[in-house]
Amino acid sequence: MKLLFLTVMPAPYQRELLAAVNKHPDIRAEVRYFTAMSKDRDWHDPSLSSSEAVMPGSTLHRLGASAHWNHSVISEIKASHADLVVVSDYSALTAQLAMRYLAATRRPFMFWGEVPGFSRRGAIGSWLRSRLQDPIHSAAGIAAIGTVAAEAYRGLFPGKPVFNIPYFCDLSRFEGARSARSPNLRGDIVILFSGQLIDRKGVDVLLAAFNAVADRNPKLRLRILGSGPERERYRALVSPHVKDRVDFVGHKEPCELPDEFSQADVFCLPSRHDGWGVVINEALGAGLPIIVSDTVGAGRDLVRDGHNGMVTPVEDISALADALLRIGSDHDVRFKMAANSRELAKSWGLEEGARRWLEAAQSVLAASPAS
Repeated sequence: MKLLFLTVMPAPYQRELLAAVNKHPDIRAEVRYFTAMSKDRDWHDPSLSSSEAVMPGSTLHRLGASAHWNHSVISEIKASHADLVVVSDYSALTAQLAMRYLAATRRPFMFWGEVPGFSRRGAIGSWLRSRLQDPIHSAAGIAAIGTVAAEAYRGLFPGKPVFNIPYFCDLSRFEGARSARSPNLRGDIVILFSGQLIDRKGVDVLLAAFNAVADRNPKLRLRILGSGPERERYRALVSPHVKDRVDFVGHKEPCELPDEFSQADVFCLPSRHDGWGVVINEALGAGLPIIVSDTVGAGRDLVRDGHNGMVTPVEDISALADALLRIGSDHDVRFKMAANSRELAKSWGLEEGARRWLEAAQSVLAASPAS
């Protein structure tokens, strides 16, 4: 079958997954992006494959960061002759045009998205969001990125087929780097964070928790990967007596991440909200104990509290401090949780992602009158 994916930009984790989908013997997949890059991302412009292309267009910044407009999207849909079109990001103007055209022409399509509507809005904002979600009622199915998103979409669209298709990525690079890890001669326990340095990621919560427990275990170190507008503010939050144990590393390219993860002992993502959080996949592949807040979507699927990590209430500094101290100070706990992460990672490879897409596509096409 032929699938056409219309999605925002060539993010590394999406590209890996969609490339795996395209390699499946029963699927031919093409991808069209709304934009080549976002101003809040530091990835280098990628070299696209023959099945990928960025559609001509622009972003109407006065309407917001998601106001991507690609006038050729309908021509792309017509030219593709796809059996099924998959559209992501309902807030984008291009996605709205694509879904409304597909609905009007009764062509089968799926919507693909993270958990919707986490931010609080006033009456006008809530009304606008509901209007933007209207075309999803015409979709043949919804591909929800994780269990949390699947539950939300089932509530918003009762009776609509919803498939749990999270992000999957190539974990073999992380597994290989972990196996080749150099001996830790200093005996430090490295707690790793990887993500944008923005308020939503909760780095300030992590720093407060680390400040609270650093004196109780002098072997703990905190390593922060990523860049963003809050970097200098976060630096100022580090207690003076532990500054030499907190490293702000800056941005790392995707190819550098396996080595960074391999040198860590614990991974922590204390976000105030994350629709998914691919760094959790990467930490799983690296065989790390994982600490997440309960508002990280990937935590619901990839972290079992007390088994391969700990789940703490969002913005609860005390609970996060306790988790850092417990896992960071107990070698046996870290060893057991790391082994459990490695075991869970076996079922989170790219092949599983391709299988889920094939299963969802076959299901909605079998039920579609247009098929």
